Amino acid sequence: MPHTIELSAEPRAEMGKGQVKALRRTGYVPANVYGGVSESMPIKVQAKALDGVLRHSSATTLIDLKVGSSAIRKCFVRDVRYAPVKGAPLHVDFFAVNMDTRMRAIVQLVLRGESPAARGADVMLLALLSQVHVEGRPGDLPETIEVDVTGIVEVEQAIHVKDLKLPDGVAVLDDPETIVVKAQFMRAAAAAAESEAEDSAAAGAGTGAAEAEAKGVATRAPAH
Repeated sequence: MPHTIELSAEPRAEMGKGQVKALRRTGYVPANVYGGVSESMPIKVQAKALDGVLRHSSATTLIDLKVGSSAIRKCFVRDVRYAPVKGAPLHVDFFAVNMDTRMRAIVQLVLRGESPAARGADVMLLALLSQVHVEGRPGDLPETIEVDVTGIVEVEQAIHVKDLKLPDGVAVLDDPETIVVKAQFMRAAAAAAESEAEDSAAAGAGTGAAEAEAKGVATRAPAH
């Protein structure tokens, strides 16, 4: 079950470019919260508090956002814009969720354990999938999905999407036969990885986030 992080914010009156720059110099980050039944609201968050949230959260970590004296809103961090050089957050979008409504999200896969098959000098584990698309209520969505590789004991043995262990109420949307990770001889693994990289480049790696946003999928760029 994902953990919840508390974050306080204040209504924001600073709107213009100059005012927003001045706001950042006072230790605040401009932000917006949208979604749910309310209209989009401009807010500001203390940079130090926001940094702690971003370091310990994922696209599916629930945020208890308290804006001034208003009621707490359950949110996801939807988008973060970073400074190109220093990497500090310049602007954040929070998406208010309905806890009873199912939604789609992109969840990272994390390999756990040691595969007996990969102990051989010429064998390695080839991870072919780093994230999956899932659907569930906001409170059920996992922050990551662990993939136990200790059961891979032979070369060419693989774990597929259909083998992933998901929380109750969460469904995976990807092809169940897609390979997540498999044991291969190193030469074959290197060739497969090169082919995968070429396919990704040809498809256009930058289109995934835009498509996800257009479909209302919970996704977030990694922190700098």
